[in-house]
Amino acid sequence: MKLKHFVPAVAAFAASAASASIPPAYEKWLPPQQRAGTVTYVSGGATHEEANALKRAAQEYPLEVVFLERDGRQDRYLSDMPVRIKDAKGKVVFEGQSKGPYFLARLPKGKYTVSTRWDAWSFSREVDIGRNRQRVVFKWSKPTEMDKPVA
Repeated sequence: MKLKHFVPAVAAFAASAASASIPPAYEKWLPPQQRAGTVTYVSGGATHEEANALKRAAQEYPLEVVFLERDGRQDRYLSDMPVRIKDAKGKVVFEGQSKGPYFLARLPKGKYTVSTRWDAWSFSREVDIGRNRQRVVFKWSKPTEMDKPVA
């Protein structure tokens, strides 16, 4: 087998092997995997079943990003969040929208900056994609009555 045919075959095998470890009860609820340049990703989690499937699938992806808002004592998951991923040289390798509170991505090994924004705030975290999975939780807190200034 020539090398140029070998690389796509290995990539296809790796993708099928990763999904093979996800039990069918979860896999049927997974949103479709998508591709943008060198990034393969899946996002969603709007329903309970889809969220559980994505939580289970997260172990198969080197990067997991979760979007939460703390409202009083409850966490509320956020959807339709912008996601931007830049490589170590500052080149944007992914820019898009997470359709739900979970965004899972496969990226080539390396250092990246993951960014998002919510209302007037922008947030970013550095990640190193390598041997270990990276989990980034962007969590905002709504001010409570105790946080408001007394008049």
